[in-house]
Amino acid sequence: MTRAKVLAALDGQPGFVPPRYTRAGRTTDALLRAGRELLSERALDSVTIQEICAAACVTTGAFYGRFDSKESFFRAMQAVAEEDARSAMQARLAALKEGEWTLETGIHALLAELRRVVRRHQGVLRATILEARGTTWPRMKAGRYAFIEEAVPVLLRLYEGADPQLVERRIHVAFQFAIGSIVNAMLNNPGPLRLESREFDEELARAFRAYLSA
Repeated sequence: MTRAKVLAALDGQPGFVPPRYTRAGRTTDALLRAGRELLSERALDSVTIQEICAAACVTTGAFYGRFDSKESFFRAMQAVAEEDARSAMQARLAALKEGEWTLETGIHALLAELRRVVRRHQGVLRATILEARGTTWPRMKAGRYAFIEEAVPVLLRLYEGADPQLVERRIHVAFQFAIGSIVNAMLNNPGPLRLESREFDEELARAFRAYLSA
């Protein structure tokens, strides 16, 4: 996401003070990037504000000039992750509606984009799932359902074959399988396919398409 889009995603975010100057915007961006990097390797509770500031090469004063607490900072990262996922998947769906695609290339494009989004925000998403009383993950799941409902007719238009009602049902189920595999990789990284591997895209798309044809 561009810095402008990041700041737009944080508009009205509780505990966040919008920057008035370009330099302050760069500081916000650096802090959010540092937080994502640290959370990709460690649990939220083990990451300190001092470590975030050190990774971003800013002072703790600069942190508190933007965020009033570590919780507010985490909520801001969640808001950015939500908006990035929404805008990235909407852009991919728009491309599928307008371009020349086959069912195979359409499936691959959607799943690859989804994996990339999850990888960018894997630490934030993992911490969000593990929140005992958090409300963000249910909202993210609602966004996922909305994406699937929009994606299904797009893929149906690319499908060439009989019994579209059966295929519609199978597309829903295939998305459940595929998204479950991506979330499992994010949480557990069991292998042999890793979240950072482009091979994941190929194998997920192959399995998705094979299920529709079964």
